[in-house]
Amino acid sequence: MDLRNTLKFVHNLLSGNSIDHALIGGLGLACYGSTRATVDVDLLVYEEDKEQIEEIFLKSGFSLQNKSEEVLQFSGMGYVDLLIARRPISRDILKFSNGNGPEGINFVRAEDLIGLKIQAYKNDVTREFQDKADIQFLISSQDQLNWEQIKKYADLFDEWEVIDEIKKKVKP
Repeated sequence: MDLRNTLKFVHNLLSGNSIDHALIGGLGLACYGSTRATVDVDLLVYEEDKEQIEEIFLKSGFSLQNKSEEVLQFSGMGYVDLLIARRPISRDILKFSNGNGPEGINFVRAEDLIGLKIQAYKNDVTREFQDKADIQFLISSQDQLNWEQIKKYADLFDEWEVIDEIKKKVKP
């Protein structure tokens, strides 16, 4: 199954079970015009839906690859990573996501995607170069960013100087 079909299938599966979700990751970037390659569907979902999601994914032919408080990762009809919105900040990211993405799916705001990218590379140093390139793309491609919100995210990980430096390079 190709990525678009995986996305469509997963979106229909979640929507059909009234489970809120929003695109993050590489496909979330695509909603802003990025053409970078990705091999999986990354979504943000609410914590209270975690057990139901696991059950419906397993019944739909997916295999659970990893499960923690923070994530559910599946394989089968493609790779699907579900980030669990547990804390107020991530719950707000999902709550305020944009509509009308590919296949009608919601996608997170650019500022929130930047925050998630900061978190990702701070939690896994091997992601740093790609995530910073993604952040640079978002900063350079978006005219109206909420810099106060981006600074809040960056400050959570003591990364404001890094993000501000990227901003100065692409928007002097």
